[in-house]
Amino acid sequence: MYECYRNLGRYSAAEAQKNAFFKITADLGLDPDRMPVSRKPNYGCGGAMGPAQFIPTTWLLFSSRVAQLVGKSIANPWIVEDAFTAAATFLGDSGAASRTKAGEIAAARTYISGNPNCPSRGSARYACLSYANRVYSLSQDIEAAL
Repeated sequence: MYECYRNLGRYSAAEAQKNAFFKITADLGLDPDRMPVSRKPNYGCGGAMGPAQFIPTTWLLFSSRVAQLVGKSIANPWIVEDAFTAAATFLGDSGAASRTKAGEIAAARTYISGNPNCPSRGSARYACLSYANRVYSLSQDIEAAL
């Protein structure tokens, strides 16, 4: 992840992700060299943690709220309950709580790209739009089945 961000010319983003990852693992008493993260996809830098695939800086935005919600002193992105509590919180804050099509699509776009409108061009835009549309389609299938 670090080298990917640096290669994109985003040294400060690389440093922020690295520092956040080391903070998370240190707070949890985990060996950073042994904790699994995602590999680099064709549209980004990889390095996402746990089953909900949070990048480190985003995890830090939600970890305190998640810890409170799940009744822990420290939330762990590699623990399913913590990870998906964080995902639900993130999605709700990003528009899904409105329960409208626009809100749910904005939440899915924000989840994958950090932006409710997706990146402006390139393969990252295509991945973002495809992901958000697929998530919304699946949500409609689930709603219909209930």
